[in-house]
Formats: sequence, structure tokens, C-alpha cells
Amino acid sequence: METVLPDLRGKIVVLYLVNRSLDHVAVMEDPHFEMLGNRLFIIGTVPEGTSPNDWAAGVTSNVAWDRVEEYLVFDSLEEYLSRASAAWDETVYQ
Repeated sequence: METVLPDLRGKIVVLYLVNRSLDHVAVMEDPHFEMLGNRLFIIGTVPEGTSPNDWAAGVTSNVAWDRVEEYLVFDSLEEYLSRASAAWDETVYQ
């Protein structure tokens, strides 16, 4: 059976990782897949506004695909930031 990988080019992807808390996610922009050392990785760039004080903005992020438990796909950084800010809006929980 052939493995079909999602085409995530041009998207913002939030990765929830195995054995990590739900508030520790990897966010990447324009990701693609590559085999590195006989292991499949999803590789993208950390977008601005997604790491504390933007310390990682513009850095390449590599996550082993077999460590991903769930992922969310957004069409743009603006959509992701809007939804992420709504998640922390106190009015959402009232």
C-alpha cells in the first residue's frame, strides 16, 4: 500500500506531538516532507507571532512525522492568529 502524504505547501500547520502537553505545540509555515536518516520529517519555518517574543521566527523547524499525534491546517497566518487569540479570549469561556 502506497503512503499518501498531505500537501501542506502554503499552509500554516499546528502539530500536537506524542507525549507532549497540549499547550506545547509546533507551528510551521509552508511545510513539506523529507526523509532524513531513514525517517520521515515534516519541515517548515516558524512564523512570526507564534513563539514567545518571536525568538524562533524564521527558523527552520523539523519534526519527525511519527511523533505527530494530531495536526491542524490553516490557510493563512492571519487565520491561525485570529483563532489562536480567540482561544485565549476570556469571553469564549464565559
